[in-house]
Amino acid sequence: MKKYKHIVQAAVAFGGLLAAHPVQAQEQASAAEGVDEAESTEIVVTARRREEKLQDVPIAVTAIGGEALDQRGFDGVTDVAQVAPNLQFTPGQGGNSGGVSAFIRGVGENDFIITSDPAVALYIDGVYVARSFGATTELLGIDRIEVLRGPQGSLFGKNTIGGAINVVSRIPDGNRVEGDIRYGSFNDLRLRANVEAGLSDTLSVGVAALGEWGEGWQKVPSGKNLGNRNVQAGRLSLHYDASPVDAVLTVDGLRRRQNSSPHAMLAFTPTFFSGLQSTFLGACCTVSDSIKRTDTTAELNRDDTDAANATLTLSVDAGAGTIKSISAYRWVHAIFGRDGDASAAVNYAGDIHDESARQLSQELQYSTDLFGDRGTLLLGAYAFRETTRDDTRLIVADGLYPALIGAGFDPALATALDFNIDFANRQTTTNYALFGNATYDISQALTLELGARYTWEKKAFRQSATRIYSGQPLLPSYRLVEDWKAFTPRASLAYKFAPDVLGYISFSRGFRSGGFNGRPTSVEEIGSYDPEYLTAWEAGLKTMLGGRVTLNVAAFRNDYKDQQLLVSTVSPTTGLIVVRTDNAGKSRIQGIEVETDVRVSRGLRLSGSFGYLDAKYRRYTSVIGGVPTDVSFRKPKQAPDLTASGSIVYSAALSDAVDASFRLDAAYRSLTYIDVENTPILRAPDHAILNASAEFTLPARGLSLRLAVDNITDKRVLTAGYDASTSFGFVEGYFNDPRRYSVTLSFRR
Repeated sequence: MKKYKHIVQAAVAFGGLLAAHPVQAQEQASAAEGVDEAESTEIVVTARRREEKLQDVPIAVTAIGGEALDQRGFDGVTDVAQVAPNLQFTPGQGGNSGGVSAFIRGVGENDFIITSDPAVALYIDGVYVARSFGATTELLGIDRIEVLRGPQGSLFGKNTIGGAINVVSRIPDGNRVEGDIRYGSFNDLRLRANVEAGLSDTLSVGVAALGEWGEGWQKVPSGKNLGNRNVQAGRLSLHYDASPVDAVLTVDGLRRRQNSSPHAMLAFTPTFFSGLQSTFLGACCTVSDSIKRTDTTAELNRDDTDAANATLTLSVDAGAGTIKSISAYRWVHAIFGRDGDASAAVNYAGDIHDESARQLSQELQYSTDLFGDRGTLLLGAYAFRETTRDDTRLIVADGLYPALIGAGFDPALATALDFNIDFANRQTTTNYALFGNATYDISQALTLELGARYTWEKKAFRQSATRIYSGQPLLPSYRLVEDWKAFTPRASLAYKFAPDVLGYISFSRGFRSGGFNGRPTSVEEIGSYDPEYLTAWEAGLKTMLGGRVTLNVAAFRNDYKDQQLLVSTVSPTTGLIVVRTDNAGKSRIQGIEVETDVRVSRGLRLSGSFGYLDAKYRRYTSVIGGVPTDVSFRKPKQAPDLTASGSIVYSAALSDAVDASFRLDAAYRSLTYIDVENTPILRAPDHAILNASAEFTLPARGLSLRLAVDNITDKRVLTAGYDASTSFGFVEGYFNDPRRYSVTLSFRR
């Protein structure tokens, strides 16, 4: 009955505004120009690695155009979760505010360690982004963002088992000047600029830049606030278009120098380790009476990232088909930390991470038409190599070892209690794949699609772990090598019931590679875990009723085999907390998604989305305290039963010179379990977030002024968390941002 109660609540809360943000991405025409919104051109997406109208693609896709992103005041990719059904983002953990961890239809991973791969892949201009700690995309010169729900293993490859998020940058193709300046709560100041110019008939250049600074909302009495902003980014693009060659070269970089992401100690229970801390070093720990305040030691209050990327996309019209090459290099270096005990006086629990990754990738595609215009064929090959480094310092009762030695304890006992550890992890990943996709029009209305990908992957991992104060190894150094192969097919049948009504059914299989436990604290935890596989069935209907009403519906079922899950438990050998990946035996996720957009009149537009999720483990055994335990009763993390969003937008001409647009946005999530263990304190209750804005535009001058308030009711809910109560006694949580006000002045020509 609870599920039905939530459904009723969501329906009442949003009054039937069940979204089609795909069509929302179509940029609205100005009411003052006398253009009916129903006449706006449909957005084009590349969900099947070629340009197609969104409503013609037999895949559940949400797409949002660049202007629509600005109208909503979105800052980064994570904001898209406010409009797409069954999409969740969790903030970067370990103090890293820049990480992107996505969950689509209950499928995802939020661990940032180099041995863990995402389950929802992020692509930027067709390039796979391997590391979550360097994946944040500041919205800079964006053409659109596409959210592809369900496995995309045939065309996009590994680690798209839950779906893919495709960020497409603007390609310079003429003269364009745009920029904005925004000031808001917590002294947040953001400057953005994007300039494009044609250098000749065949060559265009684009330059984009961003800078943002802000104080942060979580107060730290002994130092700098957490959650502050200090980021600068830039991008240079060159576009050469002279038939038969089309080439785009993009070079971009990012620099971030911030404090740790906001976090709070939610609960603390004294343990053996905290007793040693209190006896020999100083009392701990501090549970704040408000998430708006915490404390930290200076050496752990850090969140720095440097990134540099280059991509060359080359297309050649070969007459009989098109040859496309995507060559890319990505580099990221990040240092970030967190203070788990929320105290400035002592370091009872915390960590600092020094991570870097370099990746090279090359993709080749050949596409052509078949049987006249009745079919299409895409063939491709992919190569990827990544080298990663992870130096992590784990802090537990910092300084306990010298204190015990000074108190006359036996060195062997003091060494055994030295839980301050330096982990040095190194990993190399090599991935090769061949793929193909073909469509054939069986009739004017019926289209068959078949696709497949074969992947070879190899990972080599080595680790050393040293006790910091005693200098003794925690474990012997070791090296592990594993390789896997995977076949991921896709098939679909699409039927055009009418020119603006598409129905489809599809089958697909996804693959997420296996890996290694990067945090062993005992010999028995050294090893690898298996790949996971997901088989998905989907049926959908996409309609544009008279051009004014868009209604997209999808129903799906996902069946997992060996689902990878991050769990925390205690090593029976050392007594230390162990964070490792387990393979669940079986799990099943099924649900329904609805997206709709209603252009009521020239000035009034209603839109929204609705997602229902039924997720459960069918078989799941985990080792807890050394004992195999059936935990299939648990609820999968980040898989709320219901998600919904709604928008009301009213536009009108206030005068011959001034247009206005007023909007109210709402996003709803039902009860969500934050961690795999379903820790009671780490649950986010059902809630709704409300945003509102008013924008005034001078079309003739290209100027606009936007006034906005985000999270109107100042609703604070958990978005991520970590339970270390068994070993260390504390539970840690991460929360959404508080209410924010802002004013933005924009210029566009």
